[in-house]
Amino acid sequence: MKKLKLSGSDILPDFSVATGITFFIITFSLIISFLTMRFSPLHSDTLLMSIWGIFSSFILTVILLWFILIRYRIYVVQLLSHPFNYFIKGLHYYLFFLPILFLVTIPSFYIFKKIGFVPEPQQIMSLYLQTNSFYLLFIIFFLSCIVAPFSEELIFRGIIYAGFKKSFSVPLSMILSSLIFALLHNEIFVLAGLFAFGIFLSYLFEKYKNLWLSISVHFFNNLFTTIIVLIVKYFYNIEQ
Repeated sequence: MKKLKLSGSDILPDFSVATGITFFIITFSLIISFLTMRFSPLHSDTLLMSIWGIFSSFILTVILLWFILIRYRIYVVQLLSHPFNYFIKGLHYYLFFLPILFLVTIPSFYIFKKIGFVPEPQQIMSLYLQTNSFYLLFIIFFLSCIVAPFSEELIFRGIIYAGFKKSFSVPLSMILSSLIFALLHNEIFVLAGLFAFGIFLSYLFEKYKNLWLSISVHFFNNLFTTIIVLIVKYFYNIEQ
């Protein structure tokens, strides 16, 4: 099988594409938020609204992946080469970063609690706690642990970070792309942790020039979080 290689004539992501994708995500999210607020009085079921939120995020992901894979096929193939060389290494990097993630996240929870904001679980975690359907749990697991790590790393590191790097320095590109990554998750209580996580993932991508390592770290983060939530759900009978 012939290996695809980049040439000088191949299209690569740049600043305009990075900002365009960012604004598209923001615009799509605002439209979904408007529709949610418009029809939420008709559907007060929190589980149904959570499913709607996950479904709309999936549609957004499909659109972006379609665009990226059509326009940057050779570039993406290069970034996703040698998966087995990087995937297991991702577990080591995740375990190394885990204490740092705790040190960043726990103080932010404490600060929010002190000023009167009660931390709420992320939407995907709420879905895990609200449903007992095996099929729905499997779909949520597939989306959060398989689709999300792959798609978010391709979008935020492979395209947005790489695009910013065409116009800014590496440190500033890491900061900007990680800030966008954190803000677009729309989870204020874990904003600091998401930002630090984004910086770490950008560093790994910059160091190895391969997406599988950051995908792997992202996968293990979501996997261990899911395991903890399911343990809490089934062993301590906590539901929302």
